[in-house]
Parts: sequence; C-alpha cells; structure tokens
Amino acid sequence: MKLKLPLTILAVLVLGGAGVYFISKRASHTAAGSAESGHGAAAAEEAPKGPHGGKLFRDGDFAAELAIYEKGVPPEFRAWFTQGGKPLAPATVKFNLQLTRPGNVVDHYTFTQEGDYLRGSSEVYEPHSFTYLITAEHGGRSHRWELAAPEMQTTINAESAKTAGVVAEPAGPATLAETVAVYGQVKLNGNKVSRVIPRFPGVVREARKALGDAVTAGEVVAVIESNQTLTTFEVKAPIAGIIVERGTTAGEAVAEGAPLYTIADLADVWIDLNIQKRDQARVRVGQAVALHADDGGKEATGKLAWISPLGSVESQTLSARVVMPNSDGRWRPGLFVKAAITVEEIPVPVAVKESGLQTLFSFTVVFSQHGDLYQARPVEIGRRSGGYVEVLKGLKAGELYVTENSFLIKADIGKSGATHDH
Repeated sequence: MKLKLPLTILAVLVLGGAGVYFISKRASHTAAGSAESGHGAAAAEEAPKGPHGGKLFRDGDFAAELAIYEKGVPPEFRAWFTQGGKPLAPATVKFNLQLTRPGNVVDHYTFTQEGDYLRGSSEVYEPHSFTYLITAEHGGRSHRWELAAPEMQTTINAESAKTAGVVAEPAGPATLAETVAVYGQVKLNGNKVSRVIPRFPGVVREARKALGDAVTAGEVVAVIESNQTLTTFEVKAPIAGIIVERGTTAGEAVAEGAPLYTIADLADVWIDLNIQKRDQARVRVGQAVALHADDGGKEATGKLAWISPLGSVESQTLSARVVMPNSDGRWRPGLFVKAAITVEEIPVPVAVKESGLQTLFSFTVVFSQHGDLYQARPVEIGRRSGGYVEVLKGLKAGELYVTENSFLIKADIGKSGATHDH
C-alpha cells in the first residue's frame, strides 16, 4: 500500500461562534522502500503488485511476492516465489519477516509451507502500518528487502497539537459499572414528619403559620379556645421543619384529634425508585445509585437504604429507597427523578475514554501517539460505563492515545487521501 500525507493541514474549530484555526507543518510520509541483497541493491518508490495481489520484491532473477490474505480468515501473510519467472517450490525457500510498527514495536514471523505458498506464523493484527524487513535464502543465495508502508497515520508537531487542544493520555485498567436504569419520585422522609394536633377541641383564635413557613421545635403555631373551659391554650410545633400542610384558619372550630398543620423536616428526603421485574433479583441494599433531577444540576450519588418486602400488584414493580441529604432544598417532594443503580462493578485491564473513539474506514479506532506521529489503531471494544470503554483488542495498557480533539487527527488523515488497502 502507498500512503502520501500532505505537507500542511488546516482544521477549523468553531468554539462559541468563534473560528479557531489549526495549521500544522509536518513531513511527508510515503511507502518508499529499498531492496538489498548480497548481490546488489535497488530502490523503488513502492513495491509493484504480484499475480496474487501482494507486494512483489525482486533481486536479480529471484522474486518473492508477499500478501496479506484475509478472505474468510484472520489476516495472515502468504508468500510465493519464482526464479527466472518460473514458480519455485515453497519448501526450497527459507523465508523470514520482521515488522516494525509505530513506537518501535517489533513483530517476527516465520513461515511454513501450505499448498503452493508459505504461510505466516501468526495473525497480522491491525493497523497494517509498518516497515518490512524481509530475508530469503534459496540455492545458496541470500536476499534482503526493506519497505516502509505507513497506513492511517499523520504527523503533527507538539506545538501545533498543544495549540489545537490535542491531549493524549495512557490507556490503563479501570473499573466499569454495570447499571440498571430506573425512575422514581422524591417523597417526604416519613420518619421526620409530624402533625400538629390540639389536646382539646375548640375554636382557632390564632393560626400563626402559613404553608411553606419554617418553624422551630417548641414554637407556638396556633392558639385555641377550649370548648369546655372557654379559656385559650397554645399549640406548639413538636419538631423543626417546614409547614407542608395547613388544615385550619382563625375562627374555625376544630375537633379533637384534627390536625392543624403538618410539619416536615426537609433536611433529607426519600427517593423511592421503581424496580422493574426483570431487574429485581440483581438489586441489593447498599448498592450505589446515580440520581438525575430535571433541574439541570449535577448528578448526585447515594446508596439503596431499603427495599420493600412487597411489590405492586398493578405495575409489578418493587420499591427501593435512597435517603438523600437535602440541605440546599434541591430535592422537592413530589417531583420525578431518573436514576442508575450499579448492580455490578467489573475491573478491566484496558479502558479508554469514549472521547477518544472515532470511526475510520469502517473501523472503530483510537489514535495512539508516538512523539509527533499519530497512528489510527482499530480496536475491539466491550462494555461502557461512566465515559470509559473497555478495550478487548488493539491497544495495550500504558500506550498513549488521544483523548481530546481526536476528530482533528481523523480529519488530518482524511485530508491526506489515505486508504485502507493491501
């Protein structure tokens, strides 16, 4: 494959309506190579194609064709040989291959006969971007070729990358959370609600508090004239809190046991979540819960404090409760919330930020950084959680990859006219 990247790039970022221009100067990459042997050397811009669609390497009348074959099988190297234009038996050639990838990662391949070709010893994993070092021995003669074949990569100098906000971080282990999405409602903390009830029936002479007023424990909230003695007595608040219900006004008669006010301490509230039947077996007291209100505020976290022993006949759901601090009054009883319950935490050896993922030539990729060189790395991904994605294949722990503004790297590679072709 041949890949030529441009000498300059102009990527336009629009941030808050203002245009930010990013220009980087970089060296041209080509698939140029050289062929060397004990009987002379030759150089060419690229290796020509052989009859099997692979790269053709010549030294005198000896020729080796090397192809990456991936029809119905994982990508593998296959090699064919000719002498004076006539096919050679593969078993008569000792053939070895060394690949050097970005970051000076070296892969060695040995070859064994299979039919009319030699087959490489292991899979050729993506990206297929490397420098070839090929050696062959046949009939007492040695042959050696080198070929640079970059693919899906670009070069951006450090200053330009910094100006554009390109950030790279090492991939590494992470703990991903498997969550269950649920909905619920904010309710009063039933353990912190009290009703103000007069000791005797009578007529309300003073109703001192309005709905929403704050009260302190022991504060006089009403004055009642007794029906029996015609004397007045004070009614005091049993707890501190907020008046959430008012059941009387001045001049009204109140019966024995009739509530004048309902007081709630809103320092904390209950958030009751509705657990669907399919998830009930996985939900446990103590599990972490991420809560989202519709107020535009940040996510809040809590833990399941209680799960109802009874289910709902109508909805077939189970109620699970989170007790949430509410000193700022954010959680208003009666409003609905959505939540995610963490039912399992899974440690993974390699994870990347979702912001680093891009799609290139039908691959899901991240861009690994090797100094000023950025290489697209096709990755196989697994579970997602909290802005991170598990990497099953394609990137190792400790490798630097672009986490911010990765789309700039994709755009640069796209403008270069790069292809994915073997």
